[in-house]
Amino acid sequence: MDSTEPDQLDGVTDAEIVDEAAAAGPSGGDPGSRVSVGLVFSAGGAAAEAWHAGVVGALHRVTGWDARTAELILGTSAGAITGLCLRAGIPPADLYAHRRGEPVSDEGQAIIDRVVTPYSEGRNERDWNEQGPQSPTLIARSLWPPWQARPLHAAVGLLPRGTRTTEALQQRMAELHPEPWPAKPFWVPAVRLSDGERVVFGRDDLQATAAEAVRASCAVPVLFEPVTVDGKRYIDGGLHSYTNVDLMGPPAFDLVVVSSPMSGTAGWSRVRGSLSEAWTSARSSVGLGEPKPPSPQADDQAWWSEALGLAWDDGRAMRAARRQWVDDKLNEELDGLRRRGIPVLVVEPDTDGVELVDKGSGEDVDRTGHGSEKADHSDPMWVWRAEMAAAAGQAVRRIVKDRDNWRPAGLLRRAAG
Repeated sequence: MDSTEPDQLDGVTDAEIVDEAAAAGPSGGDPGSRVSVGLVFSAGGAAAEAWHAGVVGALHRVTGWDARTAELILGTSAGAITGLCLRAGIPPADLYAHRRGEPVSDEGQAIIDRVVTPYSEGRNERDWNEQGPQSPTLIARSLWPPWQARPLHAAVGLLPRGTRTTEALQQRMAELHPEPWPAKPFWVPAVRLSDGERVVFGRDDLQATAAEAVRASCAVPVLFEPVTVDGKRYIDGGLHSYTNVDLMGPPAFDLVVVSSPMSGTAGWSRVRGSLSEAWTSARSSVGLGEPKPPSPQADDQAWWSEALGLAWDDGRAMRAARRQWVDDKLNEELDGLRRRGIPVLVVEPDTDGVELVDKGSGEDVDRTGHGSEKADHSDPMWVWRAEMAAAAGQAVRRIVKDRDNWRPAGLLRRAAG
């Protein structure tokens, strides 16, 4: 894969893009000033890893900007894995090629080959007779005072701890990046289980290696065991926010780039339409709406039960609710950056991309973890990841060509030199 020459944007000249960048950010219009870029990778599991790889690969092709040069990389949960890959030195083009099952450069392969520990997840049997809520203190802190209640945190405290273990993930991250912490700034949010507070490894005064921080940020509640670091237990940073973009200012950057596959409400209207159809169909079956052909289930189910079943069977309602929450939280965080005058470039899925993310909920591809490092083109997980990376690359080209994003695109070109 030859990625040394940036792709040209259809119908947009470099001069137009650079002119847009000249008036942006703290660097002003000085073409010789250095452009500082902050890079954010969101949570989102296997879909997020593939999406992030597609984003950084496409940004390199389109603008020439190498994500490894970012002044700060902020990665939450799965995003922390991508961030550490870049801080370990893997070129963006190789991250993309690896997710696509394509050849990588000698430089990238040498780093990838450091990882020799197979990925696996142990499991501790759950003893329901002994195991109660995993954090009673978190429940109390999350519900008091009532006007600041955090129901999601309270629910996490009430539920039992996860049973899957992730020592292999930590070992693999330590092999990928043998030094205790990257030389360039790398921040990894996690949530402290005792009180639900967000902590930021790499910024706060916490004694942890990068591998420990990544593992802690990936500890999905109820699924994985909390990770103990320096005597404290931590869980997935996505519990606070999938993106944690508010951490990007201060310090101030000329541009913040956000890769966020779990936000974007482009697919929400389609979900609402599906639920509306289910609702109407169920009401009709019991004579509360327009007549419909007889249904064998109509006599046995109340209309509300049928609607709930249709909405719930394939998980549409849950996924739509999660995406709406992620989107609302991200927009709230972005508003804070924009009020400080920091330009932001957000790469998130459109309707087709949302459906591709949701495709991972099928039994054939829904696996937690990172699987084999050897590409198997017949494996549904690898096929899905390859499609995710390609969709992210297409999203980058679409977004960067948008007139509103010429300025961020120009800043990235200036940052690339």
